[in-house]
Amino acid sequence: MAITPPDPDDITSAADFVAGLRRLRQWSGYTFRQLEGKAAAVGDVLPSSTTATALNRSSLPREQLVSAFVRACGLDDDAVRKWLDARQRLATGIEPPPPVPTPRKRRRFVVPLAIGFVVVIAATATFLLWPTGPRNGRSLLKVGDLCVGEGRERNGRTDRELAVLRPCEGVVPETSLTEVAPDTFQIEWFHPRHGVGCLGVDDAKLEAEALVSPHNCTGAAHQRFLFEADDDGGGYRLRPVHSGLCIGVLGGPSDLVAGSELAQQHCSGEEDQRFTLVST
Repeated sequence: MAITPPDPDDITSAADFVAGLRRLRQWSGYTFRQLEGKAAAVGDVLPSSTTATALNRSSLPREQLVSAFVRACGLDDDAVRKWLDARQRLATGIEPPPPVPTPRKRRRFVVPLAIGFVVVIAATATFLLWPTGPRNGRSLLKVGDLCVGEGRERNGRTDRELAVLRPCEGVVPETSLTEVAPDTFQIEWFHPRHGVGCLGVDDAKLEAEALVSPHNCTGAAHQRFLFEADDDGGGYRLRPVHSGLCIGVLGGPSDLVAGSELAQQHCSGEEDQRFTLVST
């Protein structure tokens, strides 16, 4: 199960570099066409045919293609820099210089004893009152008074397993969170018959109303969810990493009933897109 993307630091040849990019695409879960669309959304140019050709060769791709490709796969600017540094090292045989740390000025704060005591009390109270963030381990994932569990499409179009809302008592499968990046989690299901699987957006689709279903865990971007705190701190928005949309009820806030399917939607801030966690 590849939870983390491939690391270019240990790559020693151009052929290995291209093989690493191929593994990165597999990790992302995107097709070449989807990568082209993701790149275009942030102003990069990444033609699908050009990318496919470059990844079938053993020579180093152009820097522009590498940066656009790594970014489209869902990695941040630091990761893009690592891939470009590895390319430079292979192309020139010279290690890139390490980044120069920014010096920090030390500041001294003098707080009167009485004020300091009040600050400590206030900080302690705040810590006790604020909800803790999502953590690794088994949790109930709730929307309103209902919990996320297994179900089927209500229209009967298919009979496959889907993520739907269920009464919390006795809900199956058991749900567990595994952190794969800061505030970003893989949502695992422990099914009594099928074993362990991970929730993800169907076929890594980018459009709204794509359903959420369990599959073998691959660590791909459509199986990773950013838990973004609501503005009022009362819950979390679940945002699939590959699309940046929000997970909510397929029928919207008026459809908060048992059996409602979860789907990828445009973020609305409505109740059907607000998740809370209860550790089990």
